[in-house]
Amino acid sequence: MNNKKTYSNADAVDVLHKVSNFYINTKVPHDYGTGEVYTSVEVHTLKEIADNPDTTLTELSKNTGKTKGAISQILKKIEKKGLIYKEIDKNNENRFFLRITEKGKILNDCHKEYDEKHFGESMNIVREMFSEEQINTTFEVLEAWLNIRRKVQERRIKEKK
Repeated sequence: MNNKKTYSNADAVDVLHKVSNFYINTKVPHDYGTGEVYTSVEVHTLKEIADNPDTTLTELSKNTGKTKGAISQILKKIEKKGLIYKEIDKNNENRFFLRITEKGKILNDCHKEYDEKHFGESMNIVREMFSEEQINTTFEVLEAWLNIRRKVQERRIKEKK
């Protein structure tokens, strides 16, 4: 007898919404190990910039699925906190590259350690329930789904224009 659940499109998207809402709703700022408090949105935006050197506001918007206006507000906050700076593109004065400061690098490193410890607590339980292959496949599927959703979203935006 097969007890494995079969996920319809609606079931799958419901699980994805629950997971994302769980993380989105953790808006309470806290100390990631630097002695200062930051929101999850701030540290994950910083991570995106750290992981993608010379990224721009437009690219950050596409990569995070947030509007340019929302990204702009987040960038103002983290720039004011001394975590990033903007460097004007020498070939296009209307475009700027986002870079992390030394303070931003320290926070990004502390955030990685924080996630290893705190997310690791949950993942260790998951690792007891599933094989490493199953877990890796799950994350491969999620990354593929995310890339596909970005492309679908870009196409829909173009179609509206």
